[in-house]
Amino acid sequence: MKALIASGVLLVVGVLIGWRFGHHKAGHETTAAVQQLVEATEASDAVEAARDARAINSIESGDTKEAVRLLSTPVAHYYAIYGDYIAKNERRSNLLALITQMAKTNQVLMSSILDVSNLVRR
Repeated sequence: MKALIASGVLLVVGVLIGWRFGHHKAGHETTAAVQQLVEATEASDAVEAARDARAINSIESGDTKEAVRLLSTPVAHYYAIYGDYIAKNERRSNLLALITQMAKTNQVLMSSILDVSNLVRR
């Protein structure tokens, strides 16, 4: 009887130890994935901030064409990626319509859209 109780206790202890190590590993993997997401988001935000800072500098120095060129790149990128999709929501549909309208009167934006579209389709 003692052997049966000892086996049961050891089994429970073994299961708890296994669960603890398995749970710890899963938590570590989740933490690493979240960290990678945070780093990717920060890198994207840094690129956006640097571009926007250069655009502000261009506006302040009177070089509005350069500012428009800088700001047209992310707009063109969005349009090239999502412009061919059927608008799944009103926000996307409205934004694509706005970009299309702007591109009709802004040659820099139209040129950026064509350049980015060619890169995306390759």
